Amino acid sequence: MRKQYFTYITAFFLLLTTGVAIYYQSKAKDLQNELEATKAHEIEMEGSIAAQHELLSVDSLLVDGNYRAALTAYEEQFKELQEDDSAGLQLRMALANQLMHLRASRNARLNQDSVPAQDSVQTDILSNARVVKQYDSINFVLEKTKVQLARTKKQLLKKSFGEYLTFKSSKGSQLHYVGEVKDHKANGHGLALLNTGSRYEGEWKDNMRHGEGTFFWADGERYEGNYVNDKRQGEGTYYWPNGEKYVGQWKNDQRYGKGIFFGKDGEIVANGVWKEDVLVQADK
Repeated sequence: MRKQYFTYITAFFLLLTTGVAIYYQSKAKDLQNELEATKAHEIEMEGSIAAQHELLSVDSLLVDGNYRAALTAYEEQFKELQEDDSAGLQLRMALANQLMHLRASRNARLNQDSVPAQDSVQTDILSNARVVKQYDSINFVLEKTKVQLARTKKQLLKKSFGEYLTFKSSKGSQLHYVGEVKDHKANGHGLALLNTGSRYEGEWKDNMRHGEGTFFWADGERYEGNYVNDKRQGEGTYYWPNGEKYVGQWKNDQRYGKGIFFGKDGEIVANGVWKEDVLVQADK
C-alpha cells in the first residue's frame, strides 16, 4: 500500500514538473517572439528616421535655391518609395518645379489681396517699376522661408514629419501646404507657398487662414496679425517695403476701425477711424 502511494506521489510530481516546464517553455517562446518583434520594429524605425533625414537634407537644397539638384534628388527617392509613401515627394517635386519657374520669370504678380497705401499718403512703390524690381520675389521668399522651414522641420519630426497638401485658396491661388492636418484639411499651424510667390505662416482652419499668422507678398509687403475665414480681421499690422506701416483694426481684408498710419520715417501721418481702407474720422 505504501509503495503504491509513493508511486502516485512520484507520478504527480512528475506531471507537475512537466507542466511547469511546458509553461515556462511557452512563456520563453512568447518572450523570444516579442523580443524579435521589438527588434524588427526598431530596425524599421531606424530605417524610417534615416530616410526622413535624407529627405530633410534634400529639403535643405531646396531652401538654399538649388532647385535643379533638389528636384533630381526627389525624383531618385520617388523611384524607391512605395505608392502609399509618395504623396510628400510628389508635392516637393511640384514645389521645386514651381520655384524654378518663378526664378526663371522673376516677375511674379502681386497677390490679389494686397493693400494699397492711404490715398493722402500714397506710396509710389506700386507705381514705380524701378523700385518694385529691387525686390526679387524669389530671393525674398527663400530668405524668409529658411527660418520658417527650420521651425517646420522640427514640428514635422515631432508629428511623424508632418503632412503635405496642395489646394486652392478661397481667392483661387494654388498653394503647397506643410503642417498640421485634420480631416484631410489644413488645421492648426502650417506653412503655405502660393504660386504667386507669396507665403503664409500661421494658424489654419479647414484650409483657410484663421487665427494669428503672417503673410508675405512677393514684392516685400507683409501683414502680421489676425485672420478670420481667410481674411484679415481683428488686430494687425501691414508693412510696406519703403518703411510705411499701418497698425490697427481690420475687417474683411480692409482697414476698418481704429488705426494709425506711420510714414517711412516712423512719424504718424494719419490717426483715427477707418472704413473700407479710407480714413473717415481723423483724431486731432
